[in-house]
Amino acid sequence: MTKLLFGVHMHQPVDNLGVAIKKAIELCYAPFFKLTSKYKEFKFALHSSGWILEYIKENYPEVFTDIKNSNIEFFTGGYYEPILSSIDRTSQINQINRLTRFIEDNFNQTPKGLWLTERVWSDEIIYALNRCGVEYIIVDDEHIYRANKKNIEGFWTTESGGDRVSIFPINKELRYKIPFAKSSDSITEVKKYSTAIIFDDLEKFGLWPKTYSWVYKEGWLEEFIKKSIDMTRHFSSYFKENNSLGLIYLPESSYVEMNEWARGKWKNFLTKYSEANRIHKRALEFKELQNEPLFKAQTNDVLWHGAFGGLYLPNLRDNAYRYIIECEEFTKDGIGSSDIEILGFNQLKFKNQQLIIRFSAKGATLIEFDDREKKFNFQNTLTLREESYHRDILNYNRKESSSDIDTIHNINYTISDEVRKNLVIDEYERVSFIDLVKKDNKIIKNFSETIFDIEDNLFKTEDLTKEYIFLDNGFKFKNSLEFSGEYSYILELNLHFAHYNDLELNGIVIGESGKFIDREFIIKDSYTKREIIIKFRDDIRLNYRLFKSLSQSEKGFDNIIQGINLSFEIDFRDRLELEGEFLCQR
Repeated sequence: MTKLLFGVHMHQPVDNLGVAIKKAIELCYAPFFKLTSKYKEFKFALHSSGWILEYIKENYPEVFTDIKNSNIEFFTGGYYEPILSSIDRTSQINQINRLTRFIEDNFNQTPKGLWLTERVWSDEIIYALNRCGVEYIIVDDEHIYRANKKNIEGFWTTESGGDRVSIFPINKELRYKIPFAKSSDSITEVKKYSTAIIFDDLEKFGLWPKTYSWVYKEGWLEEFIKKSIDMTRHFSSYFKENNSLGLIYLPESSYVEMNEWARGKWKNFLTKYSEANRIHKRALEFKELQNEPLFKAQTNDVLWHGAFGGLYLPNLRDNAYRYIIECEEFTKDGIGSSDIEILGFNQLKFKNQQLIIRFSAKGATLIEFDDREKKFNFQNTLTLREESYHRDILNYNRKESSSDIDTIHNINYTISDEVRKNLVIDEYERVSFIDLVKKDNKIIKNFSETIFDIEDNLFKTEDLTKEYIFLDNGFKFKNSLEFSGEYSYILELNLHFAHYNDLELNGIVIGESGKFIDREFIIKDSYTKREIIIKFRDDIRLNYRLFKSLSQSEKGFDNIIQGINLSFEIDFRDRLELEGEFLCQR
């Protein structure tokens, strides 16, 4: 008889929007556990981020009771769902132990299994797994195949330095059928195997498009439970009763789609997206703290992009910087220069009671501007890059589905001309204080890729010297440019705000784009109750526009405002001396 090892994983980005959490609980988590609590013999495994379990306990006690009344084997993991191989070893252990303690305290179980976040495997995590009492983990069958093994019906064992852990592989065929094929067809697929292993996102059971009606109203889940209940086993009992399939050494890998998005190794996201690397390395700055803000800053969602990654979501990046700014409460004020981001050049950091300001030697550009009281980074923009799915948008063909309802991998979308129009790729990183030289409406010199020498608060390179003088509420800037001939100079800023529908520029609510001529520009932000003030010594021309990203999600394609581009332009001959101030006013 087939043994079915069935598991589900539920996760929401830390401090996600309240409306998103409410929707997930009411459309997915609540009906799922209400049903499983009725069938006491249906054995399954559950992993959840610790914070969302805690949230459900405090805000949805009836759902928490249904979880307690279900026949669940709990899996541990990082409390705030970090990619374990992306954080330091001490944090790995502390994050896992914290979730384990929550499970022990609330469900009277000590978990022996661990859900591996995004199934990102690396040998370097085995040490921490052993210190946390983890005996087995979950990966994809792809991991097994990449290790030149074929058997995915059971568990393998690996080691590093004598520390060992066993590995259960998820059956991809089952992952693609459950719950998208008819329950009877899913059961037929399960019965093809002596040991059928499925451990997948709980959000597929109600939160993914069309699944709520399919899974609950049309009875998919209840029918599946009834037909599979006698086959179900807990991973823990199967692990005790069966031998390992043998020794295996896995390459660094994740699930198939993640490998495609990351170009093989998950950490490649940090080399593709400077914004992800910046957040990641800023969090690593505080690894000695081992406190709540640090653990929240280590959450995985904001560090990568794919159909489910959160880098393109400004609110998640805002959350990440909020945790980083909270970590800064435990460090000293002052000024210093070092290569925190491990890029081969330094970043200058200034911190006082009001602000945290960081400049990069690359382009002498502003890369972070934090209001400490509001815990908000006005430089939290996103550069628009080429993504693999852009080709799908430009050459879209409807896909044939092999399931009864569409999965995220074959869902058919409506792609409008407006969507295609917003498919724009940036030529350089969208930071601030970028220096451009223009002639005849053509950029002939762009300093954004130039590595400047840093001497205290002075940035020097051939043709251009930039000085930043720090103030309590911002900084003064002095740019000296020598360029023989007649040209236009552009100082480009790309700034981030939480809301754009009521953002005011010099007393006028901004539109998609606009023009001004003035020497003082005041951006009034209703969210932070701050004014960003940019002053110049003389009148200067300003062209502004909002810029949007086109990104893929489980719903289709999203157009998201990522920031406002401010291009200040002035004519000069041979030499330009530009002075001004950049301030954050309460």
